[in-house]
Amino acid sequence: MKRIFLSLLAAALLLPSHSAVKVHTIGDSTMAEYDESTTDKRGWGMYLGSFFDPAYVTVNNRGKSGADTRGFYTGAAYWASVKSQMNQGDYLIIQFAHNDEGTVTYGMDNLEYAAYCAEHSLPAPSDARGTNPQTTYRDYLRLFIDEARELGVTPILAGPICRAYFQGNDIKRNGKHDLGDKFSKLENGVLYENQSLPAGDSTMSYVKAMKVVAAEKNVPFIDLTDATRELYLSYGESQCLSLLFCAGDKTHTNAMGGNLVARAAARLLKNAGILADHINIPTDITANPAAINIGETYTGVAQNKEFLLTGYDLEPEAGTVNLSASANLQISLDKENYASTAQVAYEGGSLFQRVYVRANYATGGLHYDTVYATSGAHVVAVPVSAMAITLDGGAAVSAFWAIGAKPVPDPVVEGPISAEFTMSQMACIDYNASKNYFVDGDSTTIVLARFHNSSDGSARTPWPAGEIDENASRYLDFAITAPATMDVRITRIAMEIAADGTSTMCYHLNTGFGDGFTDVRTIAEKRNMTSRVIEHVDLTPTLTVPAGETLHVRILPWHDFGEQKDSKYIGLRNVSIEGMAFEPGPGPEGVEQTFFESSNPQIRKFIKDGILLIEKNGKLYTAQGVEVE
Repeated sequence: MKRIFLSLLAAALLLPSHSAVKVHTIGDSTMAEYDESTTDKRGWGMYLGSFFDPAYVTVNNRGKSGADTRGFYTGAAYWASVKSQMNQGDYLIIQFAHNDEGTVTYGMDNLEYAAYCAEHSLPAPSDARGTNPQTTYRDYLRLFIDEARELGVTPILAGPICRAYFQGNDIKRNGKHDLGDKFSKLENGVLYENQSLPAGDSTMSYVKAMKVVAAEKNVPFIDLTDATRELYLSYGESQCLSLLFCAGDKTHTNAMGGNLVARAAARLLKNAGILADHINIPTDITANPAAINIGETYTGVAQNKEFLLTGYDLEPEAGTVNLSASANLQISLDKENYASTAQVAYEGGSLFQRVYVRANYATGGLHYDTVYATSGAHVVAVPVSAMAITLDGGAAVSAFWAIGAKPVPDPVVEGPISAEFTMSQMACIDYNASKNYFVDGDSTTIVLARFHNSSDGSARTPWPAGEIDENASRYLDFAITAPATMDVRITRIAMEIAADGTSTMCYHLNTGFGDGFTDVRTIAEKRNMTSRVIEHVDLTPTLTVPAGETLHVRILPWHDFGEQKDSKYIGLRNVSIEGMAFEPGPGPEGVEQTFFESSNPQIRKFIKDGILLIEKNGKLYTAQGVEVE
């Protein structure tokens, strides 16, 4: 059964139009997709599509947290997957550098450093990220460009967005991705660390390296680095960090920051003449995204989404926007108080408001609801679509890891599934009564298994310095495999997790499928965990494991600290994956189903194979208005 349910767009977008093209975006966590119910982090790629005419351009945002150019190019679930989605006439926006700068040695190619360590009997680096701006960084940019062009796709290089590293009335050199103040290098077999260059020397600038490749390959370059520098400085340090960035984070933007960066990117593209006729930089009140697709959800389980109401240079300069939601929806402005209506006041000709949407369906089937934003005669309609699924008639399945001993024991399995636990670059250090200092509410003296960074999977290796995001090669993996004759719908993922010895331990909880760990979703995230305080993770994701396939639930920890550190742990116990198994069948998206009545008998809209199709005058069109042969 398909895991991707395509967006349903407003009726105005359902008519035949030009042949649509896709803009594919590849890059790191500053561009990536995020779940609104998991984190306040928002990649700018999430908002780019709202600045294009959706009848002509769609955005396929494939930014990946923690990715450098090499990792994205070689990762089975990334570049090869993006290429399979490309068609002649598409566009590709490439933005990398944050993770190319490295975390173990700055500005060095990590494979060269690993070879140096092997030659000198030093511990192998536990982080595979890192390229050199003069060599491998340029090489991988060239590979992306050349392979995109072979497919008839137009590549575009985008300067990496700045980090909010303020220094007076400017952004620090390393905030602009120039490591000239501190980098490492190998010369004649000798490692030199803490090297520096004069201010005018751009040898260690990843942005300069990208510009060189753009000129060499005759590829458009949009200077998003300088554009975000100007954006941050226009707000000033205090307002920039409080309004545009996640709390305690100078790299990752929140919704407002991500939206403004996407707006800047759209303006740069338009000014460069790239898809300029199909880019709209609105000044009226608009919603971003213009439509919300919840996809599959279970009946009785609330789903939280959000959209942004924005407006610039509005007339009148002050006013009120009235919000209302249809039957299955409630809305909130503070993520706490939900109702069917709300009001937003604005002044100074500018509006920026995050609107939270909660959807809950009592009955199964396709649902199509709307949130309306009304200001005077101006009405913005935000359609919300979902496929609600009932779980009646399934067989209960579960896998439970108590983690009551070292090594981690086999899981207790119920129902017709199999399950296993694996680790990568992690080691289970201990589980004994001497570590009985964890706290859970009023309960104390609790024991957790503790896990540490490890280059060889057996002994501790210090956590690298300067990690700001997950390392895709370091994880604890809990997997279940569906039986060959049954699909499994996941109803619960739960665990108890804590940090030890540090308040700067972070983690992502990601799901993915198969050996390639594809269709990756971040379902939980935590930064700066309180040491020795147990947190309960209890989630109801909407995930289907097709018959015979494997779902992986991965904990990816990292230690967000400026120096290399040892004796810092992530603790874990009571990991549970639960679900319901069903005989595989055509499912609701495999059946034609009329869901939108029309006064025009020549128009019919239905779902087939997970795709919204519109039949008009005997011809079929997608929701974007593209004729289907």
